[in-house]
Amino acid sequence: MIAGGSAPRTNETRTVDDQRGVYHNHLNFKLQGVGFAPTAIRRRHNTLALPMTDDTPRLLSFPCDYPIKVMVRADPGVRGQVDRIVQQHAGLVDPESVTERSSAQNRFVGITYVIRATSEAQIAALFGALKLCPHVLLVL
Repeated sequence: MIAGGSAPRTNETRTVDDQRGVYHNHLNFKLQGVGFAPTAIRRRHNTLALPMTDDTPRLLSFPCDYPIKVMVRADPGVRGQVDRIVQQHAGLVDPESVTERSSAQNRFVGITYVIRATSEAQIAALFGALKLCPHVLLVL
């Protein structure tokens, strides 16, 4: 609570987890003027979960240019292996849209690809394939 201010209105309920006999607090917050239809938000385990509805606005509209950053170890042949994975899922990528940056000690390389994404499923499949590569450390 901020000094001189007031806390948001909440309806707090307490429930019991039957299997463990643990009490859980569920807080229902009412937000006003946020811009989406459902106003009840459920708080559980330090996360806020917005109710999913069909009228939730999409963040992306397909097809679109989508950047993917891949962090790999700076080993010989790794770039070619990652290029093949990206090409398998996204088709030919314009070499002008690919950037590469080495770490300060040249042990790691960050490669950013800008692909033409056609669906969320395509992006998910590409992320999954990149994560299976043993040289890939991180995919953003």
